[in-house]
Amino acid sequence: MVGGNTSVKSIPLDGKIDDRHHVSKEPKPFEDLPPEIQKILEDRREDSKIKKTTLRMMEGKYVMSILCYINQMAPVVKSDIYNNISRANNMATKIDDLEELGLIRIYRTAKTNTNVIVMTAKGKKVADLIMLMVNTIDRERPDLD
Repeated sequence: MVGGNTSVKSIPLDGKIDDRHHVSKEPKPFEDLPPEIQKILEDRREDSKIKKTTLRMMEGKYVMSILCYINQMAPVVKSDIYNNISRANNMATKIDDLEELGLIRIYRTAKTNTNVIVMTAKGKKVADLIMLMVNTIDRERPDLD
């Protein structure tokens, strides 16, 4: 131990950290954790409660592509987006964010367990603005001539 601090525990390289057989099945109660760990977990819990801003939702990877795709192809099935845009892990969250922003509407069908997505009027306006930006940039790009 450095400095004679006997309260510091080290992690053994060839054994268990504590006497639990299945750590995931026998989690330690929050109150039994060291105060510094409790603070870290509380801070993380607070961070997760912070509402994402509209800009943060819109600047994510594939968000503008998703909107433009739905605008051109609607109605689409959620799996169409995964097949044609990306299969990234957080695509479902991005789609849910777009619904939360009021840009798309998701209809969940009970019988076939299919998610059908359509644009809202607000979503169409936003997608049209994105396409206007893209077209404006593309018109002045010499490498596209």
